[in-house]
Amino acid sequence: MHVFVSQKPLSPVRWHQAFPDAITVRTPDEASAVARGKGCVWLDFTCLKPVDRQLWLEQAKALKCPVVVLSNVPNDDEAVHVFSAGACGYCHVLAAAQQLQEVALVVEHGGYWVGSSFIEKVLQLSADKLSQVPAPEECPYSELLTEREMMVAREVARGATNKEIASSLEITERTVKAHLASIFAKTGARDRIQLVLRLNHIASSTV
Repeated sequence: MHVFVSQKPLSPVRWHQAFPDAITVRTPDEASAVARGKGCVWLDFTCLKPVDRQLWLEQAKALKCPVVVLSNVPNDDEAVHVFSAGACGYCHVLAAAQQLQEVALVVEHGGYWVGSSFIEKVLQLSADKLSQVPAPEECPYSELLTEREMMVAREVARGATNKEIASSLEITERTVKAHLASIFAKTGARDRIQLVLRLNHIASSTV
């Protein structure tokens, strides 16, 4: 079930092209009748005032299901804000039907969707910040992670793949995956992007 929350008088055709069974409502409260605990909720931020956007995010969070924010002017500051408020996805309101389907696939499986440019900036910021922290004990998760796990986490923050991490640390990719599974469990992160955000305090603990 896909529920679009929008103030538009008519739903864009691409929404229904992506999800033929999609429903459009006017407020998050109306979405609660059909989306609580199941499906995906899409918040159309077009023309909303900042105070209303915050209210919608708070109301949508109570629905206990993946929330994706659609923005007519996507930007990094808003991306950080919506993720810290509990959203799982953030994309342009004019996204094509195929892209909406891709977003849904990611967030419904526990992942996060955001533009590649934002990811690159997060990873670059992570690399810059981590390069200024020579001692592992200075990391906010140093008491939870082993020294080897900290090394793996740092490589992830720099954007390294499992293969690259294995080569850099002279371990197998299987061992890298095992370390990542432990890191995710200890930090509460569900994927690499969330791990980077947590390691660098870019988003709050609600992400």
